[in-house]
Order: sequence, then C-alpha cells, then structure tokens
Amino acid sequence: MYKEESIMPLHIKLFLIGLLSLLGQQPLWATHNRAGEIIYKQIGPLTIRAKIITYTKISGSSAQADRDELELFWGDGSSDIVPRTAIISLSPDIQQNEYEFEHTYPGTNATGRPYPLSMSDPNRNANILNVNGGASDAVEFYLETEVYLWPVSVFGYNSSPILLEPPIDFGVVGQVFQHAPNAYDPDGDSIAYELVTPLMSSSGLGVTVPGYLYVDQLFPSANNNATLDPQTGVFTWDAPQQVGLYNIAILIKQYRNGLYLGGIIRDIQIDITDADNRSPQIVAEEQICVYAGNTIDLPVTATDPDIPKQTVTLSSTGGAYQNPVSPATFVGPTHGNPVTRRFLWTTECDHVRAQPYQVIFKAKDSFDFFNSSLATFKTLTINVVAPAPQNLEATVIGDQVNLTWDAPYACENTDGFFGFSVWRREGCNPTEPDSCNIGLAGLGYTQINFGNLVNTTQGGQYTFVDNDVDRGVFYSYRLAGEFGTPAYDNSGNVVNYFDPVSSMPSSEICIQTNRDLPLMTHADVNVTNASTGEVYIQWSRPHSDELDTLQNPPPYRYELYRSADLNGANFGFSPIYTSPQYSDFYLAVDTFFTDTGLNTEANAHSYRVAFYANGDTLGFTSIAASIFLNVAATDETNNLTWQENVPWVNEQYVVHVESPTGSGTFVVLDTVPTRAYSHTGLINGEEYCYFVEAIGTYGLPYIQNPLLNKSQLACGVPLDTIAPCPPDASAIVNVSGCDNAVDGTPSSDLFNTISWMNNSATCAADVANFRVYFAPFCRGQYTLIGQSAGLTDTFVIHQPDVNNLAGCYYITSVDSVEVNGGGNESEASGVIQTDNCPIYKLPNVFTPNGDDRNEVFAPFKPYRYIQQVEFKVHNRWGQLVFETTDPEIVWDGRDRNTGQILAEGVYYYTCMVYESRLNPQQAYPLRGYIHIIHNGD
Repeated sequence: MYKEESIMPLHIKLFLIGLLSLLGQQPLWATHNRAGEIIYKQIGPLTIRAKIITYTKISGSSAQADRDELELFWGDGSSDIVPRTAIISLSPDIQQNEYEFEHTYPGTNATGRPYPLSMSDPNRNANILNVNGGASDAVEFYLETEVYLWPVSVFGYNSSPILLEPPIDFGVVGQVFQHAPNAYDPDGDSIAYELVTPLMSSSGLGVTVPGYLYVDQLFPSANNNATLDPQTGVFTWDAPQQVGLYNIAILIKQYRNGLYLGGIIRDIQIDITDADNRSPQIVAEEQICVYAGNTIDLPVTATDPDIPKQTVTLSSTGGAYQNPVSPATFVGPTHGNPVTRRFLWTTECDHVRAQPYQVIFKAKDSFDFFNSSLATFKTLTINVVAPAPQNLEATVIGDQVNLTWDAPYACENTDGFFGFSVWRREGCNPTEPDSCNIGLAGLGYTQINFGNLVNTTQGGQYTFVDNDVDRGVFYSYRLAGEFGTPAYDNSGNVVNYFDPVSSMPSSEICIQTNRDLPLMTHADVNVTNASTGEVYIQWSRPHSDELDTLQNPPPYRYELYRSADLNGANFGFSPIYTSPQYSDFYLAVDTFFTDTGLNTEANAHSYRVAFYANGDTLGFTSIAASIFLNVAATDETNNLTWQENVPWVNEQYVVHVESPTGSGTFVVLDTVPTRAYSHTGLINGEEYCYFVEAIGTYGLPYIQNPLLNKSQLACGVPLDTIAPCPPDASAIVNVSGCDNAVDGTPSSDLFNTISWMNNSATCAADVANFRVYFAPFCRGQYTLIGQSAGLTDTFVIHQPDVNNLAGCYYITSVDSVEVNGGGNESEASGVIQTDNCPIYKLPNVFTPNGDDRNEVFAPFKPYRYIQQVEFKVHNRWGQLVFETTDPEIVWDGRDRNTGQILAEGVYYYTCMVYESRLNPQQAYPLRGYIHIIHNGD
C-alpha cells in the first residue's frame, strides 16, 4: 500500500508526466547499442569473472547514452553494478566497451539448469526494420549467457568461448553481407552456431523481442537469402534488398564430450546502405591436416573488383593465434589491392585435439571508409594430428604375440596424451591411411586393449602382449596414440580428459601364429530341418613343421564339441565325436564328421576340436559356426542378411534361390562381397526360399582353398510393409481463421482450414486416404483430428478450441486397403503453423453511478486470445487503487484499499497484455487514462 506524502517521489513524478500526455507514449531514451555479448572465465570452483562487451554508436545523441556502468544479473537471484574497465575505439563512430566483475555462486548447477547471466539496457536504436515493426526504440537491448559450473573433480573448469571477430561491419543493398563471430574456446570444447531471435527482458528473464522477422523474411525475394553455417558460424546474407537497420542474434553453443555446456547470444545490428560497391574476394585454403611438429605456411590473397581500385585491409583471427605455446602468426602487408599475407604456424603436440582449429580471414574494402565498406570472410579449418607411433615389431612366442615399438614417443610429454591403443584384424592390410584418416575404428580392426592403454615402457621400449590369439592365423596389428582435451582443477592438475582423439595410425605389422593345433575348415549345412538337420564339419591336422612331436609324442586323437548357437556358448563337457587314436602324426589325417538330428531351421551350430597328444590335451581350435541366414520380407522384396563366426576369411557369398519354390532346384541370383542381399521385383504373397554359400580362405599353403560352406535354407513371403510418401509439404496450405478476421469477429467464429495435394512421386502410388494431426501451441503430443474419405477429400476445417487457433499441423498418407490389409502410414509431412490474432482494447471512461449502464470498466467486446493481463490503476498521487490479472477486469470503480467508490476524476492505468500465441512469453504494454464520471450515462 502506498502512503500519501507531501513531497512526491521522483520516480512517480516521471511516471505521471508520461501518463498525463494522454497518449500512452513510452519515455524516450537515447539509443546507442549496436551489438554485444557476455563472456566469462571460471577462476575458482564456484567463481567466475564475467565480462560484458558492448559495441556502441558514439556520435550525436548517442553520446548521452554512454554507460560507464551496467547492472549484471548473475542468474542466482543477485546482481551487481559493474564498472566499465576498458574503452576501445574501433572506428570514428563505434567503440567497444568492456565491463568486468567477479561473482561466486552458491553451488554447482542443478541438472540441466544453467545460471542465466544477463544484462539489459534501454534501448535499441529506432527504426530497426525487423524488430517490433520498426518501433525498436521501445525494445530493450538484452544480452544473455548460460553459465554451467560442474564438480571440478570430474569436469574441471569451464569458461565460455571468446568471440574474436567484432561485429562492426556494414552492408550494401544487392551485395553479400557476412559476419563471423569466430568463437574460440580456451578449454578446447567444441562449438556450434545457431541463428535465433534477439531477446528483451521481461520480469528479469530473456524473452523474444516483439514482431521479429529474420532479415530475409522482411522483403522476401529469390535474391534475398540468409544462412548461418552451424560449424563455422559464418552468417551470409545474399543479399539485402532495402536500406535500413536490421538485427540478428547468433547463439554460440559449447559442448564437451557431447554434453551441452551453455550458450552465448551475440546480438548484432546490421546497417545496410545504398552504394555502388562490391565485396572484396579472398583466395585461401579452406581445410588442411598437419602432423604436430610441422609448420604450416599458407599464402592468403585478397583483391577488390571495383574500379577505381580500392585498398583492401586483410586481417585474421582464430584460435591458432591464442595458443600460449607456439601461437600462429599472420605476416605481410595489411593493406593493398591485391594484398597477400602468409599464415604461419609451427604446430606442437600441445595443439593436438579432437576439434579443428578455425582461422578466419577477413578482407575489407575502403569504400566510404566505414559506412559502406564491405567485408568478406573465409574460413580455414586446421586439424592438428598427432604423429604415428614408430617401428612396431611383433614376435610369436608360443600362444602369444609380443609387440614392441619405439620409446620415447614424439608426443608422450604433452598433458593431452594418455596412452596407446592396440588394434588387430585377421589378414594383412598394408594400405597406409593419409593424415586426415586418424584412428582405426571402422577399418576392420578391433581394439584389443580397450580400457587398458599402454603408457609405460619396459627395457627402453613400449610393449604389449596379445595372449588371445588362435593358432595358424595371420594377424595384422597397428597402434595409435590416444589424446584428449585435459580438464584442470584450480591447482592446474589434470582431473579428466574429454573429446578423445587418436593419432595417425602406425604402419602395419603382419604375422602368422603357430600351427600346432588343427584348423577348422568347414561347418556346412547339408540338410535344413527342425529335427533331422545335418551339418558337415571338417578340420585339418596341425602343421608338421610347427608341432614338436618330441615334446608332444603320440598317440594322437581329436574330440569334436558342438554348441547350438553361433558363438559357442554351450559346448558342454562331452564330445559329439572322438576319433581313433593315431600312433603316428602322419596317420592323423584331415578329419571330417557329419552331425545329424539337428534343428537347423532355427539355430546356427558352432563347433571346435580338441587335440590330444599322449593323453594330454594341447588345446582347442577356434570356433567355426554354420552360416545362419535371415529373410526379412517387405513390399515386393526379400532382404537377406546372414551371420557367421569362422576363423578363416569369407571373401564372397553366392546367393541361391529355389526355382520354382518346392522343386529342390536352385539357381544363382548373385555373388556379393558383403553379408546382405536384396531380392527385388517379387510377387507379394508368394514364398521364396534361399541359401547362401560362402567362399573363404585361410591364405595358407597346405590348407584347402577355397573353403565352401552353405547356410541353412530360409524362406520369406514379400508383403507391402512400405509406407507411402507423405503429402508434398510445398502443396500444403493453411488458411488461418485470423486471415479473414476483423476487430469485431469473436474467436468462436474463427476456424483454421488445412488443404493439401497428394504427392506425385511413385512412392505415393498406392495412397488411399490422409490423416491430419494437430498439437496445440506446437507443444506436446500430436493427436489425430481427421481422416479423409479418399484422394479427393483434401481439406479439413478445424477449430482447436473456442479460444485458440494456435498450433501445428502435419498430414500423413495411408496406403491402399486392397494390398495386404493396407494401413501403412507415411512419415509426417512438413509441419505448418497457425497462430492466434489477439485483440485487446480498453475504453477511457466509465460511469459507476448505479444506473445499470456503463457501471464497470472492462475491455471492449469481443476481445480474443488473451491469456492474462497485469492491469494496474493509479490515482494522481501515484497510489495504486486497483489491480487484477483477469482480462475481463470488471472494475466497479472502488478503491482496493478502502472499498469505497473513488471520486470522479482522471486515473491512470498500465497494463501488460499477455497474448495467447505460439510464443507464450509474448507481451506488450498498454498505458492510458480512465475518466470516472458519476453524473453521466
């Protein structure tokens, strides 16, 4: 409750002066803000040093708005007045202002909830064309950055990216405009960019500015396109169509190991003029890879196409220049036409990281010095790759392979190095990857020391022992150094590694293990049946030169074991076959066995052989399993895939189909190198049966070559399981009820009309009807609101609610009911939006005198699509006499404090109107006067 005073406070005087104008005008503010952002550095477990950076116009009336301090809200309920600590002159009419302050938070962030670091400053410049219909001087300038503080013992410190390129460039009608924030993350985290709507402050929170249009939406044409590269952050507007001021906002997002670490919003004003000027051009590399320790020396040339020639200024920014160890340099003359400079960087192991370095080259011409000069940007991405480990050697000793390689490793002393990974594959692979092909995942190799990296030396070398090898197999080994971006605690200690990256792989070493055990050669399905299936198994005896018959004297024998699966999970203790005892090694010939009474329809079967000498087992062979074939039926197609588990290498597969089905006669469909095949052009509803024969090899002398093994017989019936194409998104039209609404139209009379056309593509040939789905306000679950009666029924009239038109629609196609029951539903079409068209107007007089006419103050009817209001009435002394959040208001003229009817006179109201729109935060202010009359009608 306000207390009446004899001296009116200054803030009430100012408030009443604005209201007494009877025009509801907002106070006028000098405008100066062109751009800005907030960055921060973590300096303690819960402490940051924040820096507000603004770019301001300083001429004319803008000088009156120069701020030597700003209020910074920390996002934890507190704020501080932050003094200006630096002024940097960037041009005759633009200066960069910096405001720094430190703050300690009460704790680390709650899960998924950042501290929103923010500031606001009245106001934006007037006449920004794409903000609030040009009335941008009524909209605050607002900056926000998300602060994430994690437990230091796990995540280390986290500082925000630094934006290296100032946003001070101008544009020209019809010419390409570019801007690149060029964010550099001092922690080595990855960065992504997104174009967003600029913000303003509402109750201390950032909400989107009213009436915002992206720059290419304001004067749309085929020649007006704006894009933002999400990886480089280069904003390109090709090309502005109208002179004037525009605003964009770029969200710079930060990630560590895929975890979102917050974002910075850079708010930018773009000044487009009309001038006979063309953009300069840059010739430079765009992407390179370099081994750590090598030097990059790249020429960069900029020219300007205008006549007479203009002087071009060539500059560069980027993370490579920020390194504390061996930073890059950009040397040569800065001005000319043409002008050539050289990018020089001697890389070191400390520069190795998963994220590429981004270097921006900027060429700016000298047309009109500042107001109409144009800038062009070119991005160079640099991958600094750790060199390969050297001189890998392998030695076979009994049942293991010993690996050694050079120590020291070139990059072993950097904080980011944490060991070597060891990779193996069967067979030799002498192909050498290039410098951009780091790591070995996806190249047929499997890491065999996962979670146990080699990082210690023995005898002056690094060593690793592979004791999980099979007899008589060729193995290829490679190594890679493993690196990560180190995270530090407040003492500078490494507490964790993030964003792992591998070095260049080592050269291959290829060896063959000892052949002193038998080798499996066949697991071949002869009969497919649920109970009487048969598999033919064969193996070869050990190699005579590698079995020591003196240490392992006769007699010799084999035992065969079976497991009814692909991976040998249940061999049991009893063999399914035991060979005779052989008194001499040369009598222990290659042996075979046919396994019968099996369910080969449902299961693969795996086998291994135990080899005995003089009653003692020398070991088991590797597992060899029968190939298991799967058939997945779809529309006019059977997709065949098969699984295998064998110690040899299957190089090709011959696909057979029974023709006709049930005849027992098979023909070859194709020979393929991979374990998949699609049999197309089939008749839906008919059965097709197949088997696959693998062609394999050990690549060893004295071993049968090729090795031929068949799968079981598997059948499939093609069916229409393919969903049709959705309706063509470009042919979907939404006519909102708002399109034809006028002020007097109530919301109950407004409807959305959605119409569409079937997709003309062949994938939509069997469409039978359509379904329409809707989500109110584009949030939550979409629900089905209608299904058409056929292909010609292509529109829906829909009122989501008597008080709402806002939401999102999409449409699906459903295929023909005649084909296999139909009902296959397509993916969603493109989503189309519809919004409400709120109306809310207030009178300026009412007569609470008891005559039942005009007794209450209420909005003009009908108003529509209003969520709530914050309506307040003050008397001429600034005292609050009435308030409500009900859009109906229904004020009977009584003082909320005394309950008495107020005296006749003029009262003043403020009203924040919250509209029911897709954006729930959208609001706008109303101000005016109310005349209470007791003797009128």
